[in-house]
Amino acid sequence: MIAAVLDVNVIVSGFPARRGAAAEVIDRWLTSEFRVIMSEHILNGVIRAWDNPWFRDRYARNEADRALFLLRTRAVMISPASGIRGVASDAEDDLVLATAVAGEVDYLVTGDRRFREVGQYGSIAIMSPREFVFVLDQAPRSVL
Repeated sequence: MIAAVLDVNVIVSGFPARRGAAAEVIDRWLTSEFRVIMSEHILNGVIRAWDNPWFRDRYARNEADRALFLLRTRAVMISPASGIRGVASDAEDDLVLATAVAGEVDYLVTGDRRFREVGQYGSIAIMSPREFVFVLDQAPRSVL
């Protein structure tokens, strides 16, 4: 099964959205088309973002609580790998990449253009939500 790390920006924009690539990524995770690998660092970033007044005005607290419950119970929680520094232009992005390395995923999905400029790190492809939807569309589906 495909495993991916979702950057904070994908999670916080995908859960409240009803359409768009980030929302489709979240929906496809919730229908078990792939596994999400996550670290406390990413989860804490999500919590900080949803505590921002801009999100609080647009996203009901019970929706945020439900999303956090799903992330805590359905994502695979791991500790980021050590030694990933200076790869991305932002140290926060290095920690997201370190989560992808520790989780041995093939995909890191981010809405951050500058982060996507890294392109590839080892076997990890760093891509947009739209590109990841295309990957999911091309992947063979398991038969129930």
